[in-house]
Amino acid sequence: MTTEQGQKAPFPDREFDDAEGRAHDLKRVLESGPVLLGIYKSSCASSKQMFPFLERLHERHRADGLTVMGVSQDSANITRSFARRYGITFPILLEGEDYPISRAFDIMATPTVFLIDRDGTIAYTTMGFMKPALDALGDAVADAVGASHAPLVMSADGEVPMFVPG
Repeated sequence: MTTEQGQKAPFPDREFDDAEGRAHDLKRVLESGPVLLGIYKSSCASSKQMFPFLERLHERHRADGLTVMGVSQDSANITRSFARRYGITFPILLEGEDYPISRAFDIMATPTVFLIDRDGTIAYTTMGFMKPALDALGDAVADAVGASHAPLVMSADGEVPMFVPG
């Protein structure tokens, strides 16, 4: 069963390199505020829909103390290509073949997104891509950083599907 809201985030006790070769310790990242962690596979259609909205949350709330991080189940080259294609500017960690983060969080599908409070507790989680869940995710992030609620899906986004199968 996927790690759920209210549980402690089961971060593996080690650092992970991002696609640019910089090391990150997920437990240490929490010291600066809440973390929005999105685990994905680049070939997943739902991930392709979700990650631009995670980028929007990154842009909207990084000054409020939110850290957004991706976790890629792909190689560094594929991860960098995905980030370029979808305009992702936040760090994307490389899991490697053993998928230690995906396994620790016991995800069932990609993308799976976790909002983790500074104390390490999971405040919100969502899996797959469902348009109604986007605003709930945005509201949970706003609550975590003490910001006002604002819609995550905008009219300028055009036709955002209600649901995208993985």
